[in-house]
Amino acid sequence: MAHFIYLAQDSHNNQIKADLEAKDISEAKAKLRGMDLYIIWIKPENRILEKFSLGRVKNLDLAIFSHQFSVMISSGIPLIRALNALADETTNKKFRAIINKIKSDVDGGVSLSNALLKHPKVFSNFFISLIKTGEVAGILPAVLNKLAIYLEKQEDLRRKVRSSFAYPVIVTFVAIAVVIFLLIFIVPVFRSVYKTMKITLPVPTLVLIALSDIVKKFWWLLILSAGLLYYGLMRLGQKKTVGLKIDQFKLKLPLFGPLNQKVAVSRFVRTLSTLIASGIPLSQSLNIVREIVDNKLIANTIELVQKDINQGKALAEALKAQHIFPPLVVQMIAAGEESGKLEMLLDKCADFLDEDIDALIKSLVVKLEPTLTFFLAILVGFIALAIYLPMFDLIKQISR
Repeated sequence: MAHFIYLAQDSHNNQIKADLEAKDISEAKAKLRGMDLYIIWIKPENRILEKFSLGRVKNLDLAIFSHQFSVMISSGIPLIRALNALADETTNKKFRAIINKIKSDVDGGVSLSNALLKHPKVFSNFFISLIKTGEVAGILPAVLNKLAIYLEKQEDLRRKVRSSFAYPVIVTFVAIAVVIFLLIFIVPVFRSVYKTMKITLPVPTLVLIALSDIVKKFWWLLILSAGLLYYGLMRLGQKKTVGLKIDQFKLKLPLFGPLNQKVAVSRFVRTLSTLIASGIPLSQSLNIVREIVDNKLIANTIELVQKDINQGKALAEALKAQHIFPPLVVQMIAAGEESGKLEMLLDKCADFLDEDIDALIKSLVVKLEPTLTFFLAILVGFIALAIYLPMFDLIKQISR
């Protein structure tokens, strides 16, 4: 999905500057017209640096917002007063400003779902679809409660996955820092000592000295190259074919591949469960899940599943035809379809997958610890050997 910035005018001649998520500019314009807005201008937005932006709205902020909103609406507090209280309660300044904009739009006669639609960076299509369903069916508090539970579980899953990557990231960072320190401060000292001795240096020592010279003289170029490489990969990842290859690679990575696959399937199952439980039809639910799933291969698979369902196949049968979904998922969905309790069994299936992910993460950490320690030992050992090899040769010569 692409992102666009626009300036538009509503029916009250108020100008609105916001952002929008759509497949292309034509769909973005259609969405704005559907909101009864007159488009002044619209242009694509560069999202490369979005991950580094400060004050972003997190899933936990949305979970708290949804839970408190549900309680207030259930207690009979009017929508405007509830939004005003929520804006006062939140500690996130960016989120407070967004809630105030939503309150202003709702006060001006815009529906809650359309007011949320103006902030796609914060509220996903999944979130907005559920709110719209809650408004139409008159079950907004129940839908908000489901959203809160869903977001809390997603945040818990994200925290577990993040913890699995924390150890290798920290060890890698420490290894790079140690190597850079040795190359910049330690190797030059030994180089000057060996230079005064006028001895022939072995190949490993010469390689290490050359690396030290490169790091000392061209450190800025190395940082710039790393930045350009990262930027290039981000840009390539936005292209459909390259992004698909990257996402396929993520699912085939040693150790991390099975974890990435289980996380993607768990997110798919839990999101689908929440949508169906809120009364959204299966075909529409799959379409929403396809848009928000964080893997292009899974998204393409869901599209194939949709086609099979449109041709009359059951969901379990359509999923079985694809080889990404584990047999447990397919069997539980089949049981849910047969018993008429699909959303309940989908939720249980997501819980099973989350438990499996938890066990997989613990197993992953156990495997990673000795592996990373081994590679770190080899790296530091090579540097130490390259530094001290000339000394061993010198001692041999003296002893003769």
